[in-house]
Amino acid sequence: MKNGQISRRYGNGRLARELMLSASMIVGFAGTAHAQTADATAQDQDAAQPAGTSGEIIVTGYRESIEESLRQKRTAESFVDVITAEDIGKFPDKNVADALQRVPGVVITRDGGEGSRVSIRGLQPGLTLTLLNGNFLAGADSGDPQRSFNYVMLPSNFIASTEVYKSPEARLEEGGVGGTIILNTRRPLDLDAWSGFASVEGTYSDTTEKFEPQLAAQVSWKNDAETLGFLVGGVYQERSNRELRGYTETWRWWSDRDEDGNIITPATDVNGDPFANDDAISYWPGEGVTARDGTHYSGYWAPQSVNTEVFDQKRERYGIQATMQVRPFDNVTVTSNYFRFEYSSDFVSNVLKIPEWGYGNFFTGPTFDPSGTIFQSAAFEVPAAGTECLANTPPCTMETPQLAGTYSREKQVSNTFETEVAYEGDRFEAVAKFGKTRATGGPSMRFGVAAKPRLTITGAEQNGNFYSAWDMTGGNLSMEFSPELQENIKNGIAQIDIGSTGSGFTNSELEQRYAQLDLTRHFDNFLSSIQVGAKWRELNIQRETGRNEWYADPATELRYQDTPEGAIARPEYFYDQPMGNIVGGFNANLFPGIDFNRYLDYINSTYGPSVRVPEPNNLYNITERVWAGYVQANFESGGLRGNIGLRVANTKQSGVTSDRLEYLNEYCVDGPGGDFDEDKPVGPDGNCQVIPLEERREIVNTRVEESKNYTDWLPSLNLVYEVTDTLLVRGAVAKVIARPSFGDLAGSRSLTYRSAAYAFDRNEFGEFEGWSGGGGNADLKPFSAWQYDLGIEWYFQPGSVVGATLFRKDVSDFIVPLVLDVEREVAGETVLIQPYSTVANGSNAVSQGVELYAQHTLPFGLGAQVNFTYNDTSVADITLDGEKVGESALVGSSKTQLNASVFYETDRLLLRASYNRRGEVVGGLASGLNVYTDPYEQIDLNASYELFDNLLLTAAVINLTKSEESQHLGNDTNDRFYRNNYFGRRAYIGLSYNF
Repeated sequence: MKNGQISRRYGNGRLARELMLSASMIVGFAGTAHAQTADATAQDQDAAQPAGTSGEIIVTGYRESIEESLRQKRTAESFVDVITAEDIGKFPDKNVADALQRVPGVVITRDGGEGSRVSIRGLQPGLTLTLLNGNFLAGADSGDPQRSFNYVMLPSNFIASTEVYKSPEARLEEGGVGGTIILNTRRPLDLDAWSGFASVEGTYSDTTEKFEPQLAAQVSWKNDAETLGFLVGGVYQERSNRELRGYTETWRWWSDRDEDGNIITPATDVNGDPFANDDAISYWPGEGVTARDGTHYSGYWAPQSVNTEVFDQKRERYGIQATMQVRPFDNVTVTSNYFRFEYSSDFVSNVLKIPEWGYGNFFTGPTFDPSGTIFQSAAFEVPAAGTECLANTPPCTMETPQLAGTYSREKQVSNTFETEVAYEGDRFEAVAKFGKTRATGGPSMRFGVAAKPRLTITGAEQNGNFYSAWDMTGGNLSMEFSPELQENIKNGIAQIDIGSTGSGFTNSELEQRYAQLDLTRHFDNFLSSIQVGAKWRELNIQRETGRNEWYADPATELRYQDTPEGAIARPEYFYDQPMGNIVGGFNANLFPGIDFNRYLDYINSTYGPSVRVPEPNNLYNITERVWAGYVQANFESGGLRGNIGLRVANTKQSGVTSDRLEYLNEYCVDGPGGDFDEDKPVGPDGNCQVIPLEERREIVNTRVEESKNYTDWLPSLNLVYEVTDTLLVRGAVAKVIARPSFGDLAGSRSLTYRSAAYAFDRNEFGEFEGWSGGGGNADLKPFSAWQYDLGIEWYFQPGSVVGATLFRKDVSDFIVPLVLDVEREVAGETVLIQPYSTVANGSNAVSQGVELYAQHTLPFGLGAQVNFTYNDTSVADITLDGEKVGESALVGSSKTQLNASVFYETDRLLLRASYNRRGEVVGGLASGLNVYTDPYEQIDLNASYELFDNLLLTAAVINLTKSEESQHLGNDTNDRFYRNNYFGRRAYIGLSYNF
């Protein structure tokens, strides 16, 4: 890092952060002083009040919403945090997940700068259960379906309140080890007749430089008798999202080998220590490298490819809510809801890649980290004319940077129908619910293409680029290329890399039906009520895979990229100018890109529309049936209250899936000497002449049927004791579970066999003979834990609190991803698979920590909310097939989380600044090492002003600090750069009218 250069990871917003924290402390100290004098002040105010008046302060707006949230937290019998909308259609953040990150212990992951998935107390998002009105909401992302809900789909305008349960109650659905989040929508009989809102908003991002709309409205009606009500709402949003990414592919250990092919210098960390699970380390299958000056390098870490990416996405989001309530009798209410969420997310990705291809002829040397074992930069340069490899016949041509890109059209649709029948008597309540939620999602087409800036026509070879370099020193990735690269590409010095051109898609469908009955009997003694209930739900998952093809000859299904024409890189395939507005993520002196609109226009007009080619034999059909029942006793006596209960859940999982075996028999057309002749015919793209896909590859899908049945007994106890009118103590103990992710339920595998001939053809790209791949683990057990909570809360004034919670989870059977070499039976014989990616259960581990939080508002409207969470997780043994294969911390765990919000509110004005910092997060394995997400911090600003009665002007800035997310590989150093992502600073301005 140059002197004076600010690291994007940590430097941005330091002044703003310190000002916010200082303001929070000032408000906190002021609140403490205010609390100490509260009684005396109250007595003085009472004495000064005229007869017949009250000293009560009426609060509205944002302050009212956070004070109402605090009232609900205080009266709850379990550990719960609540977020309420300050008014209809006015949730306190632009996104529900963004609001949830203000809750103590909550960490979110982002998608395009928006909160997408939520984890609680340092556990991964898949261990958080999200429910809409108490029931599962189906969502189908692109690719394999997930249990964790994607909050990007959900408009915050529909949400009235959100409850975050950190300790369970028997009446709540099981499935959240981290916690359970319940999103509650509005009901017309709870609202005034003809009430609602209409809003229009525009958003601007510094990465797209576009201003785009969002429209939302909701209206609620009920009759005078309050026996019939309707509510209808809708949201439409357009948003262009640009992410600027830098990342590496497959860090490998490069070492020379002896005559027998054995590694001479085994992999070590930066301290020189070997790795306990050396089988999981990714070794380069060849040897070390030699620079053009003759210097030889062996025994070091280097990425197989270093990439920069401009990811442009066009998002459209629709949301519809329709609710009807009928009260046919005074004590019976029927509520029916319909929700439809539609989210289209077409995108174009352009990537510049510097792979390992240049090490043979063009490598001029690296720089290292302080240990001397990790490449921090590498440069590649074409030698002077007529020297070195340019003196060969044919002369060498530089293949970097590879211009790679992806074009995708995709959509997710979620439909939910639910009906609730509620009976409320003097001492008896009954609630019956039934419904169905269904989601489909994935790309209708996803197509990728790659090009190289060179020409390999015999006798007319040309280089379009003469210099490629990458540098990741200090975690800031930069790339540099020849300044004439863009011009040369537009002048036709480029070829399509047909081996990297093709398509593939994965679409999924989730559907769950459910029925539930809850009964409550109230009493007038220590036992205040007893609740019993049962719930049935059936979840079905289907997945479809396939590809899109353009055929040069439909009769023979000859793909266009398998013809000489497919390798021609027409100048119109590329943008006329380098891509601009690269304001974060990485640095590059220029960024040429593929113009997919013109590329697809050409191949569609030349070969006709693409043909969808499904893979009907690649099966993935999973069914999960759950029967659950519970009993819960609620009690209260004096200052003691709480509940004790037992929930029993029987889970039956069954499915039909496929082992997908891919045999790569050959790649290049043979030379005169056969399979292992290096003199291969050269193809039109400058590489070897490639055998057509259907001739060089064979796919065999083998049907696999599996089933599993298990029962969980889940006791829970929650206690609250009010020591004084303002001080209370809470305690809880419970057993919790989370079922394996959908993709891990089956033991199906996707394996690839590379023949000796194929490995010979692709040796320079790191390919090797043998099997590799991955699969699920049918023997996985649910993630389970015993959890303990102890908290103290001091409500020193209405709407104000200082509190602390100690928590501990004794975890068993937690699930971690693995990459290792194993022997497995494939096609009737035992083979070595290296590497094999799968998941396994870990043994006992502990996750424990403390939450600290405070909230206070001064009489003149200045207030603050501050919380801090510390979470410490142990390392546990990981077992596969009954044998220990390594150790891991809890994947997804974060050690620290800090949130601070300062606000100022008057009758018409609201100003709010929010700071969020998440500590380092432990991720899954890559190249045998854990991926670590670096600490992340962000500041957001919100403001609103009431122009006239009920007409509100709103404005916000999200990610004021222009923060970036970054990752590194391994816990011994930060110098193995893994990923950096800048998703932009975004500004909003809008008008909202409530009626």
